[in-house]
Amino acid sequence: MVTKESTVTNIMSVDLEDNYCDLPFSNWSQYEDRILQTSKVILDLFEKHEVHATFFTVGYIAEKYPQLIEEIKSKGHEIASHGYSHTDISTMDKQSFESDFIKSKEILEKVSGERILGFRAPYFSLRNQTWVIKFLQKHLLYDSSIFPVRPRYKSADAPRDVYRVSDKNHLQEDPESTFIEIPMATLHLPIIGSLPIAGGFYLRFLPIHLIKRGIKQLNASGHAAMIYIHPEDLHVERAHLPGYGWHYYWGLKGASKKFEALLRNFKFSSAREVLNI
Repeated sequence: MVTKESTVTNIMSVDLEDNYCDLPFSNWSQYEDRILQTSKVILDLFEKHEVHATFFTVGYIAEKYPQLIEEIKSKGHEIASHGYSHTDISTMDKQSFESDFIKSKEILEKVSGERILGFRAPYFSLRNQTWVIKFLQKHLLYDSSIFPVRPRYKSADAPRDVYRVSDKNHLQEDPESTFIEIPMATLHLPIIGSLPIAGGFYLRFLPIHLIKRGIKQLNASGHAAMIYIHPEDLHVERAHLPGYGWHYYWGLKGASKKFEALLRNFKFSSAREVLNI
């Protein structure tokens, strides 16, 4: 029996999107669907290690494959929103974002048969748009879009652990707020600052000892680490699509081994279960 490296229950999440979802939405129909194949790998690993996760699901995928959402739910996982068209929020006006979100939420709730509680912005693109949080508060209980590192995500000043969001600045905490932000896991290093270790490319790129160190650092202060994975991160033969750079393919061969090491050595569950909401 493997002894867990921490007694804290961390949060496991999946950005449920297909291999082409980082390309323009209008082009998606040109590419082969792989989501059923790649999702099975993740679902099998979760079942093996008795892990429940939150699946931040692209609405388009749920609409096209409702049976996949039903299977995910039947295994005890949580369904949450990742937008309908996987569009960077910074490229959208308020009306476009709100329409995209509502469409995704309605589809996900219809297919899953349960209330959707959470959202994750595609590309972690929630940065200086406090209006997005104010809108989400009307429909959800939590968000998980903040990556508190710089310069890429421009959210370095946000808390590194789960916090209640201020209406005036979504990167600040307000203990009186009822809306929760679950930032992505980071490792704080002297001089360097916060290093992104939560998953995805960082899982494939970084040595496993740094990722484990980041989780243990958060756990040592009593906080859960939010970890994420894309189905394609564990697929060695990822399709080479136009516009995709080297970072889409780096470390694919070793990703499954590293990911399973996390499942084996740390406790994980869904956001809904960890937050008890």
